[in-house]
Amino acid sequence: MTHRILVRDVLVLAAETAPARRDVLIEGARIAAVRAPSATIEPDTHVIDTQVIDGRDKLLVPGLVNGHTHSPLNVLKGTGDVLSHPAFMWLNQADTANRSSDEIRLSALLGCIEHLRNGTTAVVDHFPEQGFVSSDVDAVVEAYEIAGLRAMVALRVFDEPYSDIDPPGGLPTSVAASNPLTPPPLRDSLDLIEEAIARHDHAADGRIRLCPAPSNPSRCSDALLEAVRDLSLKFDTSVHMHLLETRIQAEIAEKRYNTTMVAHLERLGLVTDRLSCAHTIWIGDDDIARMAAGGAIAVHNPESNLKLGAGIAPVARMLAAGMRVALGTDGASTNDNLDMHEVMRLAVMLQRPGEPDRRRWPTAADALTMATLSGAAVMRVNGLGRIAPGAPADLVLHDLTAPFWTPLNDPLTQLVFGGSGSSVDTVVVDGRVLMEAGKITAFDPEPVLREARDLVKHLRARNVALHGLAAEIAAALP
Repeated sequence: MTHRILVRDVLVLAAETAPARRDVLIEGARIAAVRAPSATIEPDTHVIDTQVIDGRDKLLVPGLVNGHTHSPLNVLKGTGDVLSHPAFMWLNQADTANRSSDEIRLSALLGCIEHLRNGTTAVVDHFPEQGFVSSDVDAVVEAYEIAGLRAMVALRVFDEPYSDIDPPGGLPTSVAASNPLTPPPLRDSLDLIEEAIARHDHAADGRIRLCPAPSNPSRCSDALLEAVRDLSLKFDTSVHMHLLETRIQAEIAEKRYNTTMVAHLERLGLVTDRLSCAHTIWIGDDDIARMAAGGAIAVHNPESNLKLGAGIAPVARMLAAGMRVALGTDGASTNDNLDMHEVMRLAVMLQRPGEPDRRRWPTAADALTMATLSGAAVMRVNGLGRIAPGAPADLVLHDLTAPFWTPLNDPLTQLVFGGSGSSVDTVVVDGRVLMEAGKITAFDPEPVLREARDLVKHLRARNVALHGLAAEIAAALP
């Protein structure tokens, strides 16, 4: 017996199809039919009931995919400005270390509230910020189970120092004993990944998956990178990592490998369609061609890149080279929200001033593709991002009576350049209604919001010593 949802006479918009009015039938976790509007519902003896949604004043779009974020940072909105990348990173450690399982779950659920209200149905969570234990993974997975979102929990691992964020002359000696970024033993990290995947990776339905996720190649030995490659093949999952976010990371690669970071990853067999790389700013045309040929995906994070002054990713050149580009918010401390509509808008507009040939300007259609189909490729979920029979039923209904939809001239252009989460009415993930009439129904957001209000205050009281170390290091930075 299967539950059905029929969205009747709705304006459908997806990256691969022109806007058109359709009836969209969902059976179980998948879209069963997309057809011309009809006045009847066919009886089916295998279903319990059919929920009918009136779509006449609605726009139906695929759920957006946030291709790179960090759930531990969901509580850190408004905690920093005018910070360099290294200074932010050290402050970030002081604000995220030593959390309990309840605090990890709470921070992830807080992000889920924002994702749902903004029409994001899937996330890649590069988790956590330091070394971790099994109970940390349990907590973040539980949050996505409660909320009903589709998630790729990308387990962040490293086994070498974060030398790219050291001040000139190295870390102060006072930091060594309590540095939260002290590399864990390689074997411990690999065992944790295998154990977590064995317990939590839902490969059968694909809603919650896990993958190995190096923090950044310059913070990882070749042995770790090769092990990550092998784990992704063994468990048929993705590999996710930060890549070339700052100029110094590119310089470290040249000195360390006597070639570029991407060329080194290619030598290790990692530049494949399993690989997705957040930021990917300091990259040349040869490496763009390498990533395009291998099928690797860049995840563009325009807002955090600008806030930290890290640079502007060459997205127009990437797209022109046939490289796939997805979109992400990055963490809420460098954004300071999780609204993928803002990301879509900025991702295309930011490329235009530096590109004199308008034929190479990314378009609104590119933005929607990056936020849906390319994000789906990061998560390796077949059919995600499409509104077609057999595709996963991850869908969002916008209320077209909202002022910025009036008059409705071009749904695609208005979604990308004028839209926001404020008009999101209904959210469906895996065939389950998680938000209806603007209200989250999957879980009660109020206790989460209430408990999160004082969390940063408690964390900073607990981590006073770490904040002192972060301040000492930041003072030593240029």
